[in-house]
Amino acid sequence: MNHRTWIELSSRAVASNLKNFRDLLKPTTLLTAVIKSNAYGHGFMEMAELAFKAGADLFGVNSIEEAKLLRSRFPESKILIMGETPEIQSRTKEFSDSNFWVIVSRPESVRALDSCKPRPQIHLKVDTGMGRLGSSNSELEQILNELISEKLFVDGIATHFASTEDVIEQKYSKLQLDQFKKAVQTLEAKGFSKLVKHACASASTMLFPDAHYDLVRIGISLYGLWPSLQTRLSLHLTGKTDFQLEPVMSWKAKVVHIRNLHADSFVGYGSTFQTSAQTKIAVIPVGYYEGLDRKLSNNGSMLIRGKRAKIVGRICMNMTMLDVTHIPGISVGDTVTIIGKDGEEEVTADDHANWAYTINYEVTTRISESVPKYVVD
Repeated sequence: MNHRTWIELSSRAVASNLKNFRDLLKPTTLLTAVIKSNAYGHGFMEMAELAFKAGADLFGVNSIEEAKLLRSRFPESKILIMGETPEIQSRTKEFSDSNFWVIVSRPESVRALDSCKPRPQIHLKVDTGMGRLGSSNSELEQILNELISEKLFVDGIATHFASTEDVIEQKYSKLQLDQFKKAVQTLEAKGFSKLVKHACASASTMLFPDAHYDLVRIGISLYGLWPSLQTRLSLHLTGKTDFQLEPVMSWKAKVVHIRNLHADSFVGYGSTFQTSAQTKIAVIPVGYYEGLDRKLSNNGSMLIRGKRAKIVGRICMNMTMLDVTHIPGISVGDTVTIIGKDGEEEVTADDHANWAYTINYEVTTRISESVPKYVVD
């Protein structure tokens, strides 16, 4: 590669991850590949191509802007638009696509979408305990009565679990599932029939077969990452120890400079690292602009020639320094693995998350869209 930094995407891993989820589902359950937000940092169009080839039934996006971008490449694909759109009433022309499946929370959004020609599918969001989008209880009843009085209908009903991935004991998720079942019954009792029902993201798809319904929405695990350690433990406790995920992303860079520093030399802004002996430093052209968390300063590590190299000094805007004293033969131009495998060693997105006190979702999603992506294998 001639780039300072780049990402490699494994087509084999994408296909394997989707197949593993297919094996959990009934043949009639649709699988949505969620590629919103630059495909969680993996590259929006690149991941769309890989998910399409791997047999995803729908794409899941956040916004109409993402949906339109996809439509230019995939003219017939079904696209689930999951985020709310400001001033949707003035943008009906953009939503006029029968293969757009749009999740809404308010009756005015239903009215606006119902006027589209062609009309998209309209899916009503139910809040079962997330406290974010959607409605519940008396508010839901009021919305349904309003729609009925105006002879408006919806095609689907959706919800989202709040804490499935955060715990091993799933009491709250089960309460949410009960609330969703009641909401479905309410809609059906009011004459809303043949609804497309969906509730599950990655973790709940693994853990709640009863909640698969007509469609599941696979996000973080499409990319081979577990929603959490608790999710993995919960799944294995059910006996599904053979379910595996394979990371799709490898993030790499090149050594651009090497310094030999004497003992007691300082490295980086703020002089936060001081050598205790003669030290060889390699400079990597990746920093917090490219999406490397600054909290990895004097904390994380990368891989060079199959060995770990500790980050020393503060991570800069576009550069990071590594201690490579122990790595023989290192030279300018050597490949550095920021996330991924090199020989027997591996640095994962979860490692980055642990070092930075965050989650793997943020680690990959914050990688700059400017980092080029390449499909391998």
